[in-house]
Amino acid sequence: MSYQEDFNAWEEQIVAVPDNEIKLPNQPVDKFTASAETLAVEAKKDTDVFAASGMNVSLIDELTPLAGALRHLQASWTSEFRAKQEAQKEWLEQSPAAYQLRDELLHHFSFAYRNIDDIKKSVMRIREGGGHADLLQDLVDLADLGEKHPEPLTDIGLSLEPLQKARLTSHAMSVLLSASNGAKDQKNQAKLLRDKAYTLLFNKVSEIREYGRYIFWRDAERREKYLID
Repeated sequence: MSYQEDFNAWEEQIVAVPDNEIKLPNQPVDKFTASAETLAVEAKKDTDVFAASGMNVSLIDELTPLAGALRHLQASWTSEFRAKQEAQKEWLEQSPAAYQLRDELLHHFSFAYRNIDDIKKSVMRIREGGGHADLLQDLVDLADLGEKHPEPLTDIGLSLEPLQKARLTSHAMSVLLSASNGAKDQKNQAKLLRDKAYTLLFNKVSEIREYGRYIFWRDAERREKYLID
């Protein structure tokens, strides 16, 4: 089965892991999944003695597909996290130009509409905002205002091209901001599912290792197979 198919088979049980029982990985997930798959091979050799000691031997067969599901979720979360980090980087690189565009438009608008009270008040309201979300709205508001009242702008020699640029910039930056904010959110669904799958596999691995250490307490060679890596 593919890792995607492994996840499909285990999705219901993974989702059902209570949030308050989640264990966070304390080692690289790829290393943990590899050790779980190795454990499955070793434990398979001891199926009979595990069964005789009262362990549910179906745990052994569950390790490999559950490890596959975890690999799938780890890859999904890593891909999503990297994409969000890249969006955050792009926001940091591009936002100064967006702020500069907003400030330049406010400068020109304040002068062009200085003698038109109602429009002047609109410009003042736009100027009051602060923060990234306000920046995006300010650019749209300035574009709308300038397009509705272009004459005072052209009278002072201002091209109307920056108005369209402001609108396009607002849209592009809103996409980046949304993704960038997501990069800071560690409780996203992909990570939550990854952690739940890890918890489920960790519990099964721990039980098998515990039985193995108990059964082979006088057999150092076999007991070593069930020690924590």
